[in-house]
Amino acid sequence: MDSFDIYLRVKKEDIVFICPYFEAFSGMVAIRTPKPEAGDFATIKLMVSPDFREDFAKLLETLKKRLSFEVSSDPTT
Repeated sequence: MDSFDIYLRVKKEDIVFICPYFEAFSGMVAIRTPKPEAGDFATIKLMVSPDFREDFAKLLETLKKRLSFEVSSDPTT
């Protein structure tokens, strides 16, 4: 089964914390920056294995307590 995509709109300065956070959970999620952007924010594409949908949701909740970001399933929003 294919992965599902989640997009995070984050402060560029927070990428240094976000990427290693998800990389620690090997096999759950792959991370990409689809389109580098000018300015203070970036969009990160997370390709999540469907087997980890619930676990991933919990990880996002935990991360949201520490960092500010927006979550979307559409990269244009």
